[in-house]
Amino acid sequence: MTGPVVRGAQLAPGDLLIVDGTAGASKLIEIGAVLDGDPAASHVAIYHHTDAHGTAWAVEGRPGGVGWRDAHDYDTDPRTLTNAAQPKTPAQRTEICMYAVKLLGTGYDWIGGIAEDAALALHLPQLWTPDPASGQVPAHVVCSSLAAWVYDRAGLDAPGRGDWEHVTPGAWALFIGQRGWEHTA
Repeated sequence: MTGPVVRGAQLAPGDLLIVDGTAGASKLIEIGAVLDGDPAASHVAIYHHTDAHGTAWAVEGRPGGVGWRDAHDYDTDPRTLTNAAQPKTPAQRTEICMYAVKLLGTGYDWIGGIAEDAALALHLPQLWTPDPASGQVPAHVVCSSLAAWVYDRAGLDAPGRGDWEHVTPGAWALFIGQRGWEHTA
Protein backbone atom coordinates (compact mmCIF):
# COMPACT_ATOMS: atom_id res chain seq x y z
CA MET A 1 0.00 0.00 0.00
CA THR A 2 1.35 3.45 -0.87
CA GLY A 3 1.85 6.24 1.61
CA PRO A 4 0.01 9.54 1.84
CA VAL A 5 0.74 12.47 -0.43
CA VAL A 6 2.24 15.58 1.20
CA ARG A 7 2.53 18.74 -0.93
CA GLY A 8 2.37 16.61 -4.06
CA ALA A 9 5.02 14.12 -2.88
CA GLN A 10 4.16 10.46 -2.35
CA LEU A 11 5.55 9.32 0.99
CA ALA A 12 7.40 6.03 1.33
CA PRO A 13 8.65 4.36 4.52
CA GLY A 14 11.48 6.35 6.08
CA ASP A 15 10.42 9.74 4.74
CA LEU A 16 10.12 12.54 7.29
CA LEU A 17 7.23 14.83 8.15
CA ILE A 18 8.31 18.22 9.52
CA VAL A 19 5.45 20.22 11.03
CA ASP A 20 4.61 23.55 12.63
CA GLY A 21 2.81 23.46 15.95
CA THR A 22 -0.16 25.56 16.85
CA ALA A 23 0.26 26.38 20.54
CA GLY A 24 2.18 25.92 23.76
CA ALA A 25 5.63 24.33 23.68
CA SER A 26 5.41 24.01 19.89
CA LYS A 27 5.45 27.77 19.52
CA LEU A 28 8.43 28.03 21.89
CA ILE A 29 10.34 25.50 19.77
CA GLU A 30 9.49 27.51 16.64
CA ILE A 31 10.65 30.76 18.27
CA GLY A 32 13.95 29.03 19.08
CA ALA A 33 14.27 27.92 15.45
CA VAL A 34 13.70 31.44 14.15
CA LEU A 35 16.19 32.89 16.67
CA ASP A 36 18.68 30.33 15.38
CA GLY A 37 18.07 31.44 11.77
CA ASP A 38 16.07 28.35 10.79
CA PRO A 39 12.48 28.13 9.50
CA ALA A 40 9.75 27.87 12.11
CA ALA A 41 9.21 24.16 12.68
CA SER A 42 8.44 22.32 15.89
CA HIS A 43 8.16 18.60 15.24
CA VAL A 44 9.58 15.74 13.18
CA ALA A 45 7.98 12.34 12.59
CA ILE A 46 9.16 9.36 10.54
CA TYR A 47 6.56 7.89 8.19
CA HIS A 48 6.57 4.11 8.68
CA HIS A 49 3.63 2.48 6.89
CA THR A 50 -0.03 2.68 5.95
CA ASP A 51 -2.12 -0.12 7.39
CA ALA A 52 -4.87 -2.15 5.70
CA HIS A 53 -7.47 0.38 6.90
CA GLY A 54 -5.66 3.27 5.21
CA THR A 55 -4.21 4.78 8.38
CA ALA A 56 -0.75 6.28 7.86
CA TRP A 57 1.53 5.54 10.83
CA ALA A 58 4.61 7.43 11.93
CA VAL A 59 7.17 6.97 14.70
CA GLU A 60 7.92 10.11 16.68
CA GLY A 61 9.75 11.33 19.75
CA ARG A 62 7.37 13.14 22.10
CA PRO A 63 6.81 13.76 25.79
CA GLY A 64 6.27 10.32 27.23
CA GLY A 65 8.80 8.72 24.89
CA VAL A 66 9.17 7.49 21.34
CA GLY A 67 5.89 6.04 20.08
CA TRP A 68 3.50 5.37 17.21
CA ARG A 69 1.30 8.18 15.90
CA ASP A 70 -1.52 8.31 13.40
CA ALA A 71 0.06 10.68 10.87
CA HIS A 72 -3.25 12.01 9.50
CA ASP A 73 -2.93 15.43 11.16
CA TYR A 74 0.60 15.77 9.78
CA ASP A 75 0.03 14.58 6.24
CA THR A 76 -3.07 16.75 5.77
CA ASP A 77 -1.63 19.97 7.22
CA PRO A 78 -0.59 22.28 4.35
CA ARG A 79 2.38 23.54 6.43
CA THR A 80 3.94 20.06 6.63
CA LEU A 81 7.26 19.56 4.85
CA THR A 82 8.70 16.24 3.75
CA ASN A 83 12.03 14.99 2.50
CA ALA A 84 10.39 12.52 0.11
CA ALA A 85 12.61 13.96 -2.66
CA GLN A 86 15.76 12.88 -0.80
CA PRO A 87 17.05 9.72 -2.52
CA LYS A 88 16.90 6.62 -0.33
CA THR A 89 17.53 3.01 -1.32
CA PRO A 90 15.06 0.33 -0.26
CA ALA A 91 17.72 -0.94 2.18
CA GLN A 92 18.10 2.54 3.71
CA ARG A 93 14.33 2.87 4.07
CA THR A 94 14.23 -0.49 5.84
CA GLU A 95 17.05 0.58 8.17
CA ILE A 96 15.37 3.90 9.02
CA CYS A 97 12.15 2.12 9.95
CA MET A 98 13.96 -0.69 11.80
CA TYR A 99 15.96 1.74 13.95
CA ALA A 100 12.91 3.91 14.60
CA VAL A 101 11.00 0.86 15.86
CA LYS A 102 14.00 -0.15 18.03
CA LEU A 103 13.70 3.23 19.74
CA LEU A 104 10.00 2.80 20.65
CA GLY A 105 9.66 3.57 24.35
CA THR A 106 12.93 5.55 24.54
CA GLY A 107 12.51 8.45 26.94
CA TYR A 108 12.03 12.05 25.87
CA ASP A 109 15.05 14.27 26.45
CA TRP A 110 13.63 17.31 28.24
CA ILE A 111 16.85 18.50 29.88
CA GLY A 112 19.59 17.41 27.48
CA GLY A 113 17.52 18.04 24.38
CA ILE A 114 14.75 20.60 24.69
CA ALA A 115 16.44 22.75 27.36
CA GLU A 116 19.80 22.66 25.59
CA ASP A 117 18.22 23.47 22.21
CA ALA A 118 16.54 26.48 23.81
CA ALA A 119 19.81 27.58 25.45
CA LEU A 120 21.69 27.29 22.15
CA ALA A 121 19.00 29.25 20.29
CA LEU A 122 19.26 31.96 22.94
CA HIS A 123 23.08 31.76 22.73
CA LEU A 124 23.39 30.80 26.41
CA PRO A 125 26.28 28.63 27.62
CA GLN A 126 25.98 24.93 26.94
CA LEU A 127 24.02 23.24 29.74
CA TRP A 128 25.66 19.84 29.41
CA THR A 129 28.39 18.06 27.56
CA PRO A 130 27.32 14.81 25.88
CA ASP A 131 29.30 11.62 26.42
CA PRO A 132 31.52 10.51 23.52
CA ALA A 133 29.73 8.48 20.85
CA SER A 134 29.32 4.92 22.03
CA GLY A 135 27.51 3.42 19.07
CA GLN A 136 24.67 2.37 21.37
CA VAL A 137 21.01 3.21 20.92
CA PRO A 138 20.39 6.57 22.63
CA ALA A 139 18.74 6.54 26.05
CA HIS A 140 16.86 9.82 25.45
CA VAL A 141 15.89 11.66 22.26
CA VAL A 142 13.70 14.45 20.98
CA CYS A 143 11.78 14.15 17.72
CA SER A 144 14.43 15.79 15.54
CA SER A 145 17.39 13.97 17.10
CA LEU A 146 15.55 10.65 16.66
CA ALA A 147 15.28 11.32 12.92
CA ALA A 148 18.91 12.46 12.67
CA TRP A 149 20.14 9.38 14.55
CA VAL A 150 18.27 6.88 12.36
CA TYR A 151 19.32 8.72 9.17
CA ASP A 152 22.95 8.65 10.33
CA ARG A 153 22.72 4.89 10.97
CA ALA A 154 21.21 4.36 7.50
CA GLY A 155 24.05 6.33 5.88
CA LEU A 156 21.85 9.21 4.75
CA ASP A 157 22.60 12.91 4.87
CA ALA A 158 20.94 14.85 7.66
CA PRO A 159 21.47 18.21 9.31
CA GLY A 160 24.14 18.27 12.00
CA ARG A 161 26.66 16.00 10.23
CA GLY A 162 26.87 13.31 12.93
CA ASP A 163 25.96 15.62 15.83
CA TRP A 164 22.46 14.20 16.00
CA GLU A 165 21.88 15.31 19.61
CA HIS A 166 21.69 18.96 18.54
CA VAL A 167 19.51 18.69 15.44
CA THR A 168 16.28 20.70 15.75
CA PRO A 169 13.03 20.60 13.76
CA GLY A 170 14.05 23.97 12.28
CA ALA A 171 17.37 22.48 11.13
CA TRP A 172 15.43 19.71 9.36
CA ALA A 173 13.12 22.28 7.73
CA LEU A 174 16.13 24.26 6.49
CA PHE A 175 17.85 21.06 5.27
CA ILE A 176 14.74 20.09 3.29
CA GLY A 177 14.13 23.60 1.97
CA GLN A 178 17.72 23.81 0.72
CA ARG A 179 17.76 20.17 -0.45
CA GLY A 180 20.78 19.66 1.78
CA TRP A 181 21.34 16.11 0.51
CA GLU A 182 22.40 17.63 -2.83
CA HIS A 183 25.13 19.77 -1.26
CA THR A 184 27.31 17.23 0.53
CA ALA A 185 30.87 16.50 -0.46
